[in-house]
Amino acid sequence: MGTPRIRRVGIIGSGVAGLTSAHVIAASAEITLFEADDRLGGHADTCLVPTPDGPLPVDTGFIVHNERTYPTLTRLFRELGVRTQASDMSMSVRSDGAGLEYAGSKGLAGLFPSWRNAARPAYLRMLLEVPRFHRLARRLLRDESHDDRTLAAFLDDGRFSPFFRRHFMAPLVAAVWSCDPVLALDYPARYLFEFLDHHGMLAILGSPQWRTVTGGSREYVRKVAVELSRRGATVLLDTKVTSVLETGDGIEVTDGNGVVRLFDAVVVAVHPGQALALLAEPTPVQTEALAAMPYSQNVAQLHTDTSLLPRRTRARASWNHLERPGHAGVTVTYDLTRLMDLDCADGTRYLVTLGASDLVDPATVISTRHYEHPIYTPASVAAQRRLPDIDTDRIVFAGAWHGWGFHEDGARSGVAAAERLGFIWSRPAAHLTVPRIYRSTVTHTRRSPLKHRFRNATHLWLVDLDDLPDVGRLAALLGSFEARDHLGDPSGTIRENVEALLAGEGIRVAGGRILMAANARALGYCFNPISVFWCFDAAGHHAATVVEVHNTYGDRHAYVVHPDATGRALVGKQMYVSPFHGTDGHYELVVPVPTDRLQISVRLVTTDGAVFDASLNGRVADVHPVRAAPAALLGTVRIRAHGLWLWTRRLPVRPRPAHHQEGVR
Repeated sequence: MGTPRIRRVGIIGSGVAGLTSAHVIAASAEITLFEADDRLGGHADTCLVPTPDGPLPVDTGFIVHNERTYPTLTRLFRELGVRTQASDMSMSVRSDGAGLEYAGSKGLAGLFPSWRNAARPAYLRMLLEVPRFHRLARRLLRDESHDDRTLAAFLDDGRFSPFFRRHFMAPLVAAVWSCDPVLALDYPARYLFEFLDHHGMLAILGSPQWRTVTGGSREYVRKVAVELSRRGATVLLDTKVTSVLETGDGIEVTDGNGVVRLFDAVVVAVHPGQALALLAEPTPVQTEALAAMPYSQNVAQLHTDTSLLPRRTRARASWNHLERPGHAGVTVTYDLTRLMDLDCADGTRYLVTLGASDLVDPATVISTRHYEHPIYTPASVAAQRRLPDIDTDRIVFAGAWHGWGFHEDGARSGVAAAERLGFIWSRPAAHLTVPRIYRSTVTHTRRSPLKHRFRNATHLWLVDLDDLPDVGRLAALLGSFEARDHLGDPSGTIRENVEALLAGEGIRVAGGRILMAANARALGYCFNPISVFWCFDAAGHHAATVVEVHNTYGDRHAYVVHPDATGRALVGKQMYVSPFHGTDGHYELVVPVPTDRLQISVRLVTTDGAVFDASLNGRVADVHPVRAAPAALLGTVRIRAHGLWLWTRRLPVRPRPAHHQEGVR
């Protein structure tokens, strides 16, 4: 294989979406990161507050995350060595007009900070309505019918009291999404409930442990920047992009100084309205979708004015919603001293308040920030469903607006944008936990002389050859991994045989890890159309990948390849695999190191130019090994049945030659 061509990718915007896509792409391409501000990070915004003991980092934008529902972000943190610490997540409601204060997640002391709460029938009824709301919301999510009711309509149908709407539901949605409580009731109910359920908020118990970045979110931004610098990335601060134009030669990106740079591809990681304004020639779909996703502007003030908190100490929480009838917008105060466990010996409470510039004592204000947050309406949610259609092969979009508007949504969309351009986020072998089972889909696509697509659902194992699964006496049922089912000497071990094959190629992996994706021998049978071995040396470097191919005649052949950073490799075809293909042509392989996703793609290009694609795409599944046990047997039955179907359609059969497999058998 020749040296892969280095691609030049421009990334516009350095919020979490832009930073994550840059982190993935910079591993194998030359990137330029554009940021209009004088700092990286977007909502990852840390203010250094002067104190007698030195600067104190206090976050004013992104604050908390958790490992259960922020898997992309926590993976980024682990790779970069970002330290985090446990946080206190709780919410309070204060309504001066109703004379009400309570904190819902602080036990009886929070629910009844004053005896007056216990003497209010409307309040007691609201508490009883909460579990009923949880039940009805979960029921709506189980209903697969198209239910496009707004939150207000859902509450009407459920006959929830006005007190519940005003003092529980509206504050919850307004505080979580930083939106006007009036607008909160117009949000699509199903969309909201999916988020609340995902975050364990549709039950009294079961919320995940929330965490915050030690030293402030600027620490993860700094570590991303250091890694980008190490990989040779170009970072342009104070550089506002004014135009993105797709041409025949590439993507032209023009900045505010009139400088034009040409890229092979571009990731647009800014807000929807900003993205639309950048496109020199937007398509109708891009215009319609991006224009239908509005944002609200919020002023955030970092201050020490505790008058914005509930008056009763027992009602104070991490997130504190203040009801202000007649006031447009949300008023919520985040107690950063509590959230970040700040060491404030003098008792100072560092607070960030949205939407109350007229209430915060100016003398207590430390810093003022301006943020924007997405507004979710039935129209914007409908537009969100069209977002996959706005990407082109060379311009892709990313941002938290691809999801619920949170940091994880931004990080996940950044990874998706990178993958859309062909860049896979390979997980270092040292971080992979195995064994694991992937719920997978196998697809065969034939284009000539018969157009046909075959799809098959299956399960596939990923195992460490030094630590193969041991299910004891149930091995015959649940599966085992044996040398006789793979390359080399059946009296040896699978690892020994792989090492011997690699040694013949001058590759040494003694002391390194070898991961194998394959079916197990179960129910007395094993068949692997393809097995893949990712081989690492003792230093953890990816030394080679072995792609072992089997056919239904009992033949097998192993290809040793050296994929590029995106998992791509080219190798000549050596073995007769299917009666409908000869041994001519070459394989274009895509075999990136597995992550939570498993991707194996084989494209056969024959000497006459015909193309046949076979792929396996899987995601890690928390399933019992019994689910994977019949995979080999069912796969064989389906392959043979599919072959018979193709034969009845008079697809030409190619004669089978003899094979010599030096170093394999």
